[in-house]
Amino acid sequence: MQQEPIDVPFENAGIVGSPIEVSGNITVQETVAGNEVSSLWVENVVARNISNKPILLLVGVLDAVGPRSDGGYELVIDRFFSERLIQPAERIPLPYGTGQRGECCISPLGEVNEPKASFHVEFVQFVDGSTFGNPATAKNQLASRKSTFHLLQELERLYSEQGEQKFIAGLGQASNASTAMVLIQRTQAHKGTVAAISRTRARRCSICGTDCGDASAAAGVPAGQNS
Repeated sequence: MQQEPIDVPFENAGIVGSPIEVSGNITVQETVAGNEVSSLWVENVVARNISNKPILLLVGVLDAVGPRSDGGYELVIDRFFSERLIQPAERIPLPYGTGQRGECCISPLGEVNEPKASFHVEFVQFVDGSTFGNPATAKNQLASRKSTFHLLQELERLYSEQGEQKFIAGLGQASNASTAMVLIQRTQAHKGTVAAISRTRARRCSICGTDCGDASAAAGVPAGQNS
């Protein structure tokens, strides 16, 4: 039996002092067939930086509960290798979700949940290196960033020591699928190697005017390991 779409009340469940304020609209439509339920979630949520500092990294979780189903997602927005940080007062539309989900083995006659949704900020890193929240929740992203940083270093080394062809070969073999690497690969394909190496250096060093030492520290690279 298909239910009518319902609005899921949304609350900003931020910790006191959180630099992120979140608001949005979420709906769910559930269909119950025997002991199975399928649900169609539409999640339209916006985050706003309410601090006075630009943000490099935002990690959070959107929790959503319907009468008999769950929605939501984990969120990671990393602007370390981007020229565009999350500026103070800036509003960032979170991923627009329209998802079909299925769950098994419910009791059609059992109690239903009270629909509700909230966003929890788990970790924020600011451009000045200060943080908010639990850095353990960003461990995978920080490790990926460090990997990208070292890969950019290696590409620069190949270009300066072995020339253009080795740079192109190294770029083509790069298994890192980060946004930074994709941009560099596209730049090389459409604008050539000189433009690509320029973008490589920009992605590694030109983060809000910081130098390479500051950039390596923010990437999680110990001092002395940047070139």
